[in-house]
Amino acid sequence: MPPTIYAWRSIRWEADVPLTDDQRTALLAIALETLQPIALAEGSFDVQGDALTLRLGHTRFPAAIQRDMALWLCAQGLMEYASVSLALDGTMHIGQESADDQPAEATREISDWWNSITPMPGQQAHQHRLHLQTIVKRRQYTALGGYVSRELRGVEQAGLVCLAFVPLVIEAIWSQHAGLSLRQLTQGLSLDGMTRRPREALLAWLDTLIPLLRQSPDAAAAAPIDRVIAGIRADCSLPYSQQNLSRSLGLTPAYFCRLFLDKTGLHFSTFLTRTRMEKAQQLLSDGQSHSLAEVSAECGYPNKSYFCQVFKKYTGLTPGEFEQRCK
Repeated sequence: MPPTIYAWRSIRWEADVPLTDDQRTALLAIALETLQPIALAEGSFDVQGDALTLRLGHTRFPAAIQRDMALWLCAQGLMEYASVSLALDGTMHIGQESADDQPAEATREISDWWNSITPMPGQQAHQHRLHLQTIVKRRQYTALGGYVSRELRGVEQAGLVCLAFVPLVIEAIWSQHAGLSLRQLTQGLSLDGMTRRPREALLAWLDTLIPLLRQSPDAAAAAPIDRVIAGIRADCSLPYSQQNLSRSLGLTPAYFCRLFLDKTGLHFSTFLTRTRMEKAQQLLSDGQSHSLAEVSAECGYPNKSYFCQVFKKYTGLTPGEFEQRCK
């Protein structure tokens, strides 16, 4: 008997830089695997091959807010895999639900989407996030459950608010424990339990986080990241890679990713691409006759064709068109 489809929707992940065929294959495979627990999914890339659109038929959770929370977790897991395992950064867009198999085309960036559908008002969510971050920063992990339990007293539709607390807790932990993966943090979270007895399931999950947090180093020291940033800005022609840098600093890739994001507000590959593109624009507009090979090599792209793809994606112009506009 085929599974019941509760709702349809599309989500879209767009890479910051052009993708290789191997990256597309790996990304599509992990995307379908990541979404399999909550929905039937099929995916395809756009003509340029840098944006993956996934069409979902939700097969779990009859209530929309339950589907939304589960999708938030799956989308975060997909972005984490792309960033850590494939060293790819991009933007995740979530579409609106549809009752038929023609999902709505309009999508919103994941944080804007979640803020628009969470049952917790924005200012209230912000205050909760600050309190949770303070608890984690002070390493008072046993107080997480107490705080959440107190805030749920007397709340109307407390079950819905419980679902809204899950992303808040995860984001608060990541602000201080950047090295913990989403898989580690959600290992003790029962999605089915959150739908049947949300308060009990939420508090039970918070208890499972205590030993994990106690064993995890916090993310206070950013000096190694400062050195990486200074090095890239000084010479962006070197073959930087997230894996090699994290290994040289003695950090896990996930830890390095979140430390870098916390320090710069950008993912590593986004920062590296932006720095290289700014260098390329500087060279192309300085009035000197640089060859395309010289510019691409100076900016860390041994392959001229790939450099041109990235430059066009970043600026909307080819290097030649940009240079002509600067004359």
